[in-house]
Amino acid sequence: MTTDGNEILPVEAEKSKRIWSSKEKLLLPLSLLIAILFDRLIIASIYGLFSWGYPRIVFAAFWLCYLVVFCTFYWRRIKNDKVLWYVTACSIALCVWNFIFPVNRNFEYAIITFLVTPGILMAHAQWATGGYSLKKPDGIALAWLLGWIIKPFSGLRAFVGSILSLIAEDNKPIVQRIFIGILFASLLLLVVVPLLMGADMVFSYHVHNLFSDWNFSSFLMHGFFVIVLFGLFYSFLWNVGFGKKEEIPGLLNGVSVDIIISGIVLGSVILVYLLFCLVQFTYLFARVGLPEGMTYSEYAREGFAQTVVVCAINLLLFGIFLKISHGKKILNGLLSSLLALTSIMLVSGAVRLNLYIDVFGLTWLRLLSAWFIVYLAMVIALCVAKLFKKDLPVVGISALLLLIWYIALGYLNPEAFINWYMQIVF
Repeated sequence: MTTDGNEILPVEAEKSKRIWSSKEKLLLPLSLLIAILFDRLIIASIYGLFSWGYPRIVFAAFWLCYLVVFCTFYWRRIKNDKVLWYVTACSIALCVWNFIFPVNRNFEYAIITFLVTPGILMAHAQWATGGYSLKKPDGIALAWLLGWIIKPFSGLRAFVGSILSLIAEDNKPIVQRIFIGILFASLLLLVVVPLLMGADMVFSYHVHNLFSDWNFSSFLMHGFFVIVLFGLFYSFLWNVGFGKKEEIPGLLNGVSVDIIISGIVLGSVILVYLLFCLVQFTYLFARVGLPEGMTYSEYAREGFAQTVVVCAINLLLFGIFLKISHGKKILNGLLSSLLALTSIMLVSGAVRLNLYIDVFGLTWLRLLSAWFIVYLAMVIALCVAKLFKKDLPVVGISALLLLIWYIALGYLNPEAFINWYMQIVF
């Protein structure tokens, strides 16, 4: 106490101790469960007999198990979010597809689905963190990327802290303490014992004799995978509910391009597209006749894929210039012309593809091209609506539409549809 009766403040305030919530601790056994399932269903199948049919089923089984765990733990977030419900339902449908259709069918679609499923679930997890909007798709796109390279590691401190909090607490029942002690001792031994076996041949010999009835090396290898995955899955899932959420600004926010520059760029592209469309009306739609030595089957054989790609690029240009035009009437007029010419080009691509299919038949790539053309037509319709309703989240809706359109292709049973078409037409 000082002479005037005031209390002397300490030189340094005592640092507050980080208290790990019960939900953060509950995430530990759930993450361990996912790690074990990943090892048993995926890693074990990779090291086993790797025929394509078997792994795609166990991969789908794993993702279904992951979805159950994720949705159970973050139920409060999912139940009131329509986008999460939509993506969850689509993800389940994509996984179930692997169980419905024979393992030796639709090989191309199965390969794409094998890669697409974890990508969709990554977007699903990032959206569950909250704070994202369909009107700002660049934010969720960046979060999706960070979900692969940052979030499985940035929560490892929380992983260690949650484990240490379990060990440090002494107010739990004795049975629970014993279980925790055995669990962490087992995890530690899975790391230490292999190192000791490598350090001494005699010790390794006795360990192998002790566990001669089963593959000890395989057990240690999978145990190591489980430990690593345990931490990575915990870090990833912890970031969804407890990690720091940073505001990600839009990539084109505040960007404004000079109207003359924009007009020249769009005008030049539109002029070229106009000339291209005139050729389509003359030779493709009106069928006035081709240059000497050229048949319509040859004319249609090349070009539909390139035309579809150009249409996709045009839609990207539409989105960029609409974002930076800030409602200027001249640019809106040019963008309307761009959409009209893109529609004609898309019809041109569809006619070319139809001519080619009539001559050479339907294949997986041609069916995929036709499916994508229909999707682009729906996106063009959304872009037209965007001109009249400025707050319409075209990119976000297009992404959700692409997801259900891709799933619809799978449930069409592409291989069976192609066989049916070839029998009917040819």
